[in-house]
Amino acid sequence: MEKDKKIMIGYKTIILGLCLYIVELLYLPVFGALQKTQVSGNGFYSDFWKYTGQQPYPIIFLLTGIIIVMGIAFIIWGYKEKK
Repeated sequence: MEKDKKIMIGYKTIILGLCLYIVELLYLPVFGALQKTQVSGNGFYSDFWKYTGQQPYPIIFLLTGIIIVMGIAFIIWGYKEKK
């Protein structure tokens, strides 16, 4: 039963990580608008994908990736204990 719990926690963690990733991508236009107002309308990217390289996005993506990897680790750990 404990093994199944670890596997389920792993799947839930991966789903959480993917949902966070989607929310982060949906927030890109808002981040672009905030950047535009901070520089008085000058010097902002018209392509929102370029904001993925601007701070704090690389750190946020890294943390989201760590959450997903932790979910994968829980799944592997659960299946290893099942054998």
